[in-house]
Amino acid sequence: MAEGPEHMHDESGANHGQAQAPKARWWRSLQAESTRRALLLTALGGLLIAGVITALPQSERSSGLTANAISLGPRGNDTFDHAKAGDCLSWPERTPDAAEIVDCAAEHRFEVAESVDMRTFPGSEYGPEAPPPSAARIQQISQEQCSAAVKRYLGQRFDPNSRFTISMLWSGEKAWRTTGERRMLCGLQLPGPNNQQLTFTGKVAEIDQSKVWPPGTCLGIDPATNQPTDIPVDCAAPHAMEVTGAVNLAERFPDALPPEPEQDTFIKDTCTKITDAYLAPIELRETTLTLVYSTISLPSWSAGSRQVSCSIGATLGNGGWSTLLNSAKGPLLINGQPPVPPPDIPAERLNLPPIPIPDESPSQSSSQSSQSSSQGSQSSQGSQSSDSQSDQTQHLPQLATGGGAPQTEQAPPADGPATGGQLRQMLG
Repeated sequence: MAEGPEHMHDESGANHGQAQAPKARWWRSLQAESTRRALLLTALGGLLIAGVITALPQSERSSGLTANAISLGPRGNDTFDHAKAGDCLSWPERTPDAAEIVDCAAEHRFEVAESVDMRTFPGSEYGPEAPPPSAARIQQISQEQCSAAVKRYLGQRFDPNSRFTISMLWSGEKAWRTTGERRMLCGLQLPGPNNQQLTFTGKVAEIDQSKVWPPGTCLGIDPATNQPTDIPVDCAAPHAMEVTGAVNLAERFPDALPPEPEQDTFIKDTCTKITDAYLAPIELRETTLTLVYSTISLPSWSAGSRQVSCSIGATLGNGGWSTLLNSAKGPLLINGQPPVPPPDIPAERLNLPPIPIPDESPSQSSSQSSQSSSQGSQSSQGSQSSDSQSDQTQHLPQLATGGGAPQTEQAPPADGPATGGQLRQMLG
């Protein structure tokens, strides 16, 4: 969901698991290394519609442009005859075999980046008598051919973290067998629920491709990997995150890409305010969810993307995400259980008086320093009679005073003459 490593700001104090496992590497051919916060996102599931139209599953989907394929069916042959790079296609929901070329300013579901004739490929795999390729092979062709085609088509406007995904339209098995159709169309689509394509207006290169959604949008979760899918779903259905809003960095940074620390500070503060307003009167800590946001990478900024999404979710100890049901503003369930908010912090702990720090005057400090120096000098002088105690910096224990034990007289030197008092003691 994000352009880089995900920033997760937890205000709840709840622990949904241990630290996340290291995130998987992105496809190096599709996505430049990002600044922070992105997660491995799962593929669209396969779906068979009316026994004719097939949207092939993806084996893995990273947070960026990813290839998949759609079969148009026999009625789409006329579209293949005329579609070229830059054309936009639309069709009624769930019937891509009725695709027609439309004005890109109108709502559409697909933008053509390149028309590819597989008859020009070497070998007999696409010859007149060749069987239709398997779903896995079509998926592979889509990744191999369409990823490069889309990058060429968009040029500097290619955003590796775009909300659009790379897709391929092909004629389907019936047209392959009966009419020998071997062409396919590489392009871009906006993935939606149930493996369908959402409509959008304008050409991709001319719009902000930022991965943002309206507030209240819930993003699905792959049950096999517990990873977000970046596909909007009904919030009553299992999902990984709930979108609370979006931040437009152009409002704060109208010129060059700001350094990541500046981005992070601005986005975190803004997302916090947006999320608080979205959830009010509920507080984020009551949901036990975590605030999630991203920063923008240089490739995305260069492509014209200026926005990031603010979302809330919860992670597991194994690097996956918790499965949420319902909106955080309603009867939220986290992995099937209602959230248990942490105890409130007592008001007296939030308003503790400052601890006073003694302020010593310069004269007191000077006097204490002088006294300490004098004591150190006396101790040092007392130790000069012994070669083993000649170090003047050594601090010796001070003599006990008051109720201490009485001091004993020092014994006379072994070889020295006895004093008068000592002689009286000896003779007495």
